[in-house]
Amino acid sequence: MSLEEAAKNIAERLKGMEYVEMYSHHDADGISSAAIMSIALKRAGIAFRLRFLPVLTNTDVTNPDISLLCDLGASCAGLPETTMIIDHHVPYTTSKYHINPRLFGADGETELSAAGCAYLVANALSDNRDLAGLVLLGIIGDGQTVAGMNEKIIGEGIANNLINPGRGILLAGRTPKEQIENAASPYLPGLSGNSGEAEQIVKACSAKTSDEAYLGCFLSEIIARSNASYDALTNLYGDTWGLEREIIQNAHSLTMVIDACGKAGRTDIAFGLACGDASLLKEAWEIALSFKKKVIRAADSARQLTTNAWMVDSVDTVSDVADMFAESENRPVFVLCRGESYLKVSARAPRTADVDFEQFITTAAKTFGGKGGGHKTRAGGELPLASEAEFVSSLEAFA
Repeated sequence: MSLEEAAKNIAERLKGMEYVEMYSHHDADGISSAAIMSIALKRAGIAFRLRFLPVLTNTDVTNPDISLLCDLGASCAGLPETTMIIDHHVPYTTSKYHINPRLFGADGETELSAAGCAYLVANALSDNRDLAGLVLLGIIGDGQTVAGMNEKIIGEGIANNLINPGRGILLAGRTPKEQIENAASPYLPGLSGNSGEAEQIVKACSAKTSDEAYLGCFLSEIIARSNASYDALTNLYGDTWGLEREIIQNAHSLTMVIDACGKAGRTDIAFGLACGDASLLKEAWEIALSFKKKVIRAADSARQLTTNAWMVDSVDTVSDVADMFAESENRPVFVLCRGESYLKVSARAPRTADVDFEQFITTAAKTFGGKGGGHKTRAGGELPLASEAEFVSSLEAFA
């Protein structure tokens, strides 16, 4: 069976259903996956209910025989074989209705996200090629590359005049000041969260009369004024993607807004925006920028526990701070937070690092009685608070 055949297998099962219960992850990849499938189901006349979750366990899925899991579910080994799964994480389930690049020799780390898998299922259901732009949210949100099946899907979007490729600044925001002040990917210590410095950079470049001169000034000022690492600075400029059918046409900005709204607990706003509701745009930007400021404050005030681990005060910022630190440190890092009843953990490493965080977090969850999983270089979970000391001591193995 191929990826396309797996997509058709799920689509054929969906065609025979009147109602579906859908669960999806609350980040950019999960929300875009849910949007793609929701639009496709609506067009096919199939009713559904949608719920977003940060982590999924078998007990969360109350009606597995009619459930569709997006960017979730691959790690749930106890689900019935009839549960439908659209995912790219390491698979443990034996579902007969499971599309996942890892099951077909493709790279689920970098070459196909859950959004890409959802796109394949949606187009096996009917003609939904106009949703190709949403696949970029999964690619950008999960730090993937436009290679393999991702390249094929994005190429299709370009051919259909849905996606415009280009080169430019990769910082999300509506204005240069907003891009600098809210920079979290990449994280720019000294500039991120600093309104005054952002204003100074904009002022310093305001006299430049050509786009080329302004770009050179903008990048030079950031490099001169920031304490960012070399790796972070190299991510300031690169491939950009214009989205002709989406509410926010800059793919990096749309990804940031949807991801931030989802992690801020407003998946309703994030999902609505992904589905094209323009009335949510102003509120979505306000929520996203407020959340980014919260993430930057958490990063700036993080307390170092070991050479490669930090503690933050906000559970909802853990994964973002881990992303920021992994990029700026250019090595494996861990970020933790004590919740009311659990220890939230995120592990991140550069793509080239020789680690398997998915296995490490999964083993820790089994050992301590928690839950978690993910990818080799990007994983996370929730552990009992009582396990903190022992878990932290185990992190030195990655130092």
